[in-house]
Amino acid sequence: MVCVGMNAGFEVLVINLATCIVATALVLLSWRYRPGMWAADLGLPPRDVAAGAVVALLIVAVVTGGAVATGLVVARSFGLLGAGVAGWATMVFFGLWDFVVIDLFFFIHLRPSWFYVEGMEGTSVPIYEWRHHAKESLPSLLFGLPVGAIAAGVAALVG
Repeated sequence: MVCVGMNAGFEVLVINLATCIVATALVLLSWRYRPGMWAADLGLPPRDVAAGAVVALLIVAVVTGGAVATGLVVARSFGLLGAGVAGWATMVFFGLWDFVVIDLFFFIHLRPSWFYVEGMEGTSVPIYEWRHHAKESLPSLLFGLPVGAIAAGVAALVG
């Protein structure tokens, strides 16, 4: 059941965490079982493009779904503008999560042996430097705008 007021903030946090955990599972599983799909992100010739497109669409769907869910929760207390801001904030939250949890913790700190694509040792991209990953996380600020508009639009249709 959707709550209003103080509980809405907790509900939004839970939705954002659930969204990030599901998206992280998709990223990590794809790295584990189909690492070639990440070759282009490492500055290598693209490989396994079809699988990469499927995973990318799944991640976009998960994050957009989380943004719409938070938009619906927030719209009940703060209207459509609040829904749009909440949708944008979900995208930014995921961008930060991606940088801190996936990039800094898993990719840079833990460095599992399966975080490897053949040929990445010769790439010019500084794979194990945090600055590279921080730069890659910045587009969530802009990509969050259309996602916020989608969240507000769905809230307008439902509400």
